[in-house]
Amino acid sequence: MHAQPLDLTRLWGEGWAVTFAPRTPAFCLDAMGVDEAAPLPDGLAAFARRTPFDGPPVLVAAAALDERWSVVVESEAQTGWVGTHPDVLEALAAPEAPACTAFSDPNKVQVVFREYGSSVGGLEPRTNRRWGHFGDRTRQSLREAGFPDDYATPQHPVPAAPSEGALALLAAQAITRTELRAEHLRGPWLGGLTAKPYPATHA
Repeated sequence: MHAQPLDLTRLWGEGWAVTFAPRTPAFCLDAMGVDEAAPLPDGLAAFARRTPFDGPPVLVAAAALDERWSVVVESEAQTGWVGTHPDVLEALAAPEAPACTAFSDPNKVQVVFREYGSSVGGLEPRTNRRWGHFGDRTRQSLREAGFPDDYATPQHPVPAAPSEGALALLAAQAITRTELRAEHLRGPWLGGLTAKPYPATHA
């Protein structure tokens, strides 16, 4: 269903998160705690000027994928990846269009999502370990992308991908039925700072 996904780990290293949402870039940033969103003239290069001493607050950037869908990029996780907050995913989801975040850091690579009106679901792309709510539509989308219904085994492996991060992106694209392409990374990008704290308990 999807072309070979971008290898964001090769592009950005181990620390990144991307959120797909059926909302406008401005709506996404507002849901993620950005008070003053503004255009980023040099796009994602703005992240390169950041250092661990800058945050929190941390920078997030959003761009349109098409007329309905947006992508939000994070490269700082001092307060946790904002796109994994259950309340953020709830705000970004729409009927028949879940919000989904794939993230990679030195400790884990995972995908978390929220279908409209449901609790959070998640998966570990390398093993296909799953938890939380998976509706029929999501299960079918993952199946069509080549993910087995249960734990990955030699007989029922996950799809081939250049890295675990690329595999996470493939799963996120399958869940949302979107695609992040290289041209999307050119923007235009809207960005801002957020200090949204990670919730003490997960939904």
